[in-house]
Amino acid sequence: QPTHEGYFSCLDIWTLFLDYLTSKIKSRLADKEAVLNRYEDALVLLLTEVLNRIQFRYNQAQLEELDDETLDDDQQTEWQRYLRQSLEVVAKVMELLPTHAFSTLFPVLQDNLEVYLGLQQFVVTSGTGHRLNITAENDCRRLHCSLRDLSSLLQAVGRLAEYFTGDVFAARFNDALTVVERLVKVTLYGSQIKLYNIETAVPSVLKPDLIDVHAQSLAALQAYAHWLAQFYSEVHRQNPEQFISLVSTALEAITPLISSKVQEKLLLSACHLLVSLATTVRPVFLISIPAVQKVFTRITDTSAQRLPDKAQVLVCRALSNVLLLPWPNLPESEQQWAVRSTNHASLVSALTRDYRQLKATASLPQRKVQLEDTKVIIHQTLSVLEDIVESVSGESTKSRQICYQSLQESVQVSLALFPAFIHQSDVTDEMLSFFLTLFQGLRVQMGVPFTEQIIQTFLNMFTREQLAESILHEGSTGCRVVEKFLKILQVVVQEPGQVFKPFLPSVISLCMEQVYPIIAERSSPDVKAELFELLFRVLHHNWRYFFKSSVLASVQRGVAEEQMENEAQFSAIMQAFGQSFLQPDIHLFKQNLFYLETLNTKQKLYHKKIFRTTMLFQFVNVLLQVLVHKSHDLLQEEIGIATYNMASVDFDGFYSAFLPEFLASCDGVDSNQKNVLGRNFKMDRDLPSFTQNVHRLVNDLRYYRLCNDSLPPGTVKL
Repeated sequence: QPTHEGYFSCLDIWTLFLDYLTSKIKSRLADKEAVLNRYEDALVLLLTEVLNRIQFRYNQAQLEELDDETLDDDQQTEWQRYLRQSLEVVAKVMELLPTHAFSTLFPVLQDNLEVYLGLQQFVVTSGTGHRLNITAENDCRRLHCSLRDLSSLLQAVGRLAEYFTGDVFAARFNDALTVVERLVKVTLYGSQIKLYNIETAVPSVLKPDLIDVHAQSLAALQAYAHWLAQFYSEVHRQNPEQFISLVSTALEAITPLISSKVQEKLLLSACHLLVSLATTVRPVFLISIPAVQKVFTRITDTSAQRLPDKAQVLVCRALSNVLLLPWPNLPESEQQWAVRSTNHASLVSALTRDYRQLKATASLPQRKVQLEDTKVIIHQTLSVLEDIVESVSGESTKSRQICYQSLQESVQVSLALFPAFIHQSDVTDEMLSFFLTLFQGLRVQMGVPFTEQIIQTFLNMFTREQLAESILHEGSTGCRVVEKFLKILQVVVQEPGQVFKPFLPSVISLCMEQVYPIIAERSSPDVKAELFELLFRVLHHNWRYFFKSSVLASVQRGVAEEQMENEAQFSAIMQAFGQSFLQPDIHLFKQNLFYLETLNTKQKLYHKKIFRTTMLFQFVNVLLQVLVHKSHDLLQEEIGIATYNMASVDFDGFYSAFLPEFLASCDGVDSNQKNVLGRNFKMDRDLPSFTQNVHRLVNDLRYYRLCNDSLPPGTVKL
């Protein structure tokens, strides 16, 4: 019996070996039949052993020693790690020996399912509800072990779902159908007899077990969503009865769990399954199933108790997707967009009723209690709306159009509320998150005039005082607000065409005259990273705002003569990049060096006259100083390449003027040492030799300084 760590090591070795076998077969380096014949017995034995190791029935003493409370760095307990790594081995064997793996696992699952499904005969009615009439200590212990095993085996069956889809769908259809039918049956059984609410003899042990089994059965069924989607596409035109029955029964199992009275673990499992059915499977009949209509009624009923935040967001996403996402296997003419659009508008209207009413009182002063209530409404509504937008952002134009039509009034309300809450950073943080998601997903649908109105409102509200108030509390919500505002502007400045070009002067002015002075001498790493990304995007996507090529001149002279515009703004941006290289933040240094190199690759930045004549050797000087001071040693290679790319624009100037000046300005070395350093720097013009020369110069300079510092004062005349 190896220790837990010994077992983990064994699993790691087996995982590597199974990966090796799989890759050899996939790359056709080995004959599949020959490999499997050779290793089949060993793999079946391994599978059986691993399945035994995760079951209390065979391995109770060792499993009870595993910690299931303390989270490690990966946010999982020792038990979860043990189970996850074991199931990975099971999955890898399944990939190699699907039939053997299934015929080994399914009977074990079936045995434990029989125990669970047989609990109904022990349920008796008591004064306060229903009670499980199993009280003997030994029986309770056996039931506890069986339920724990069932939970693990359900996870195993879920983990194997991917091996029933794609090319093997038809060949393994019957096995998958058997699994899905069992899972649908067991989820419905759990919801109907409400085992999660039952009284037990050992409530602290058996009740969590019963909840976990129910939650895991829903999660396992969710894992087969892609299989259900493939099943739907195969049968939607002929004999869909079996498919309709599976989906309808699954929804009957979900609906009773969509309640604030159900334990959160179980509620969230039900919500995730509902989302998968609405998003991945998307059957055309979903909206007409009574169970789904019941959820619509429940979620739009203002008198019903609201679900916890996470569950509310998931259910609203599912309902929105039922109406917004195109039905698979059907032409555009049969999508019923008009009806679905009306229903979606009604859904969003019901979900935002309280939020839209805030507009009338937004400008009035609010008492503290009132303000907190308002904040709750804003948080609850925007978290739902943001999620709805995000879930359709990659979908068809029609889906996004309908989504924006439904949200339009709420978006306008949000813009009207924004100025009233500019000093409440928690609220502006949520509002800007929402607007950022809108800009990323529904920019086209919002249209130009309204988008301009939003940007102008933000530019007006973020005064220098407001920005300072937000940024000066580093790591705070205020900083996040500014980061999100800069992210929105990033989306705007990279928009092709001329529509948002009029905003460029204001955006650059905001960056360089308002944000940059506040953060220049502070660390503010997150805000700085977003600011420089915005400046990079301003340059990268709007190069002609600064450099206008004259086509006629290029035809006449064979060289593109570039007319410089907005020179002061360009110089200020470049100076900010230069300053960032003098600061200790290595992440910002790496990011900004990458941005300059990208601009040079794409736009020939280093070759532009303004850069070449006024900035080039300032940047080279800064990069060499950074190498000498060893402040960013991890980036030696990147700095060497960038130095070469800059110097190569004017090698003559580099060797005849810059290098002698650089050496002359170096302190801590005498004139003789400077001459040696200069002579040793060969006038090579290829990248490998040049960077080698740079690193030799830097190392020799450091060495001379070290030697000179160690000598008695006055020995070397500096």
